[in-house]
Amino acid sequence: MKFKINNTKWTIEEVDEATINNEMKSDGTLGLTIYRTQTIMLLKDQANITKTLKHELTHVWLYEYGHNQNDEKTFTYEDVCEIVASSNDFINEIVKQYLGIEPLYLCDIDKNIECNKKYCGKECNYTNNIEFAKTK
Repeated sequence: MKFKINNTKWTIEEVDEATINNEMKSDGTLGLTIYRTQTIMLLKDQANITKTLKHELTHVWLYEYGHNQNDEKTFTYEDVCEIVASSNDFINEIVKQYLGIEPLYLCDIDKNIECNKKYCGKECNYTNNIEFAKTK
């Protein structure tokens, strides 16, 4: 999958263990962000690929917005809160696209009934509850 951030095109690839270990030069790596090629590599068939993708997208966001990750800089709690607040929408949107998750809608606010239908005969409101998502 391809996506764009800060006017830079990136690619997400699922690769086998040999490929990711060859690039990383160590065993046990679940994901890797390669800045020189704007590529995220994810180990395919891992237990929690969504968490790994979010982790790698955080590296991308930090890189694209000038937060050097090659030194021993320490982030304060305020720095971390600002990074999470600023990057959350971007990361969740890319994850939804990658997983093929359709928009979610709240059909009955009073009864809290949720569905994936845009036109179910009721006026639906968008919701972020990913448990009710349907993959393509």
